[in-house]
Amino acid sequence: MTYIRRLVESRIQEAAKHFPVILLTGPRQSGKSTTLQKIFPKHAYVTFDDPVIRAQAEKDPALFIADHPSPVIYDEIQYVPHLLSGIKIEADRSSRLRGSYVLTGSQSFPLMEGVTESLAGRTAVFELLPFSYAELPAIKNMNEDRTFKDIIRGFFPGPAAHSIPSALFYGSYIQTYLERDVRNMHAVGDLRAFQQFIEVLAANTSQILNLSKIGALCGISHPTVHKWLSVLEASRLIYLLRPYSRNLRKRVIKSPKLYFTDTGMIAYILREANPLALRNGIMGGTIFENAVIMDIMKTNLANGSSWQLYYYRDNNNVEVDLILVRGSEHIPIEIKLSRSPNDQMIAGLRTIKKLLKAERSYLLSSRKEPITMADGIEAVHWYQYVRERKTLQ
Repeated sequence: MTYIRRLVESRIQEAAKHFPVILLTGPRQSGKSTTLQKIFPKHAYVTFDDPVIRAQAEKDPALFIADHPSPVIYDEIQYVPHLLSGIKIEADRSSRLRGSYVLTGSQSFPLMEGVTESLAGRTAVFELLPFSYAELPAIKNMNEDRTFKDIIRGFFPGPAAHSIPSALFYGSYIQTYLERDVRNMHAVGDLRAFQQFIEVLAANTSQILNLSKIGALCGISHPTVHKWLSVLEASRLIYLLRPYSRNLRKRVIKSPKLYFTDTGMIAYILREANPLALRNGIMGGTIFENAVIMDIMKTNLANGSSWQLYYYRDNNNVEVDLILVRGSEHIPIEIKLSRSPNDQMIAGLRTIKKLLKAERSYLLSSRKEPITMADGIEAVHWYQYVRERKTLQ
């Protein structure tokens, strides 16, 4: 089985020279265990997915750590958070234990609370999401047919690298997620209602969240919508893109926009299996936007970029899909599933570019040849942009 290197690897290796504990978070099946075993081949490996191993760690944490000494990879540490205090004690005993305890976890919010309390200052934290295009083998002829085949296939290692059929992978993934992770978070009582909630969110991908509308469609209260969104965000199944509002003259929309971390998940939930039908259907543009924004986010995250991601929309309907912000630098980006960029597509970009005094701004589309449009806005092929990772320049 061919191993595909991840962009985050060099940063993890460098951190292991300085920190006693490495923590890699991310959704289930994103490749955390495989990546860490490749980086740290001499480390022992222990997974707390195994209920027997988990019970041993819960019964006597100190004895468990003694029986499974460093260097070691502890997989799915969120199941045994009380082990963190024991790891802290071991890490403090010797300043030479650099990179000796390597941890993974799938539920980011609860896990990070435990790390903050027990391992603050001792841990380098990283996040691994499904593959970005920058990590996959280059595609010479990226066209709309190939784009939507990839969108439906998804970017988790299972379907993207190991040829597991998408329907089989995502069906198993969602079932496992509902039966294990959701129940363990103690936030969901009715799994059927929660599954319907996920389906409603998938149908609203790339849209500004309307919590009242979603609650009404699912028959759940406003607080329950908030709580279940937190569950999905903690599990890294969804990503909420916050609105940008700093120092702009117009009042902006305050609700976040919703994206799924992986497009294959959306396609499976919506029962989209035909690339041509998806491309030409009502979800084509929104799921394409989801794919491009998540690819930019994954690449920036893997490279440790300091760019922050936002969207912009005000009460006058001036809208831009994405604004990358780093200090006083701003890069507005519009995303269109079109081969024919025109001035109407960049109306929002032109307004925001002037307001922010942005030196660079882009229209990402399916047009293969780059062109410069009005006000110096560059129209480039979306695949060229994400492969070259211009956001990091």
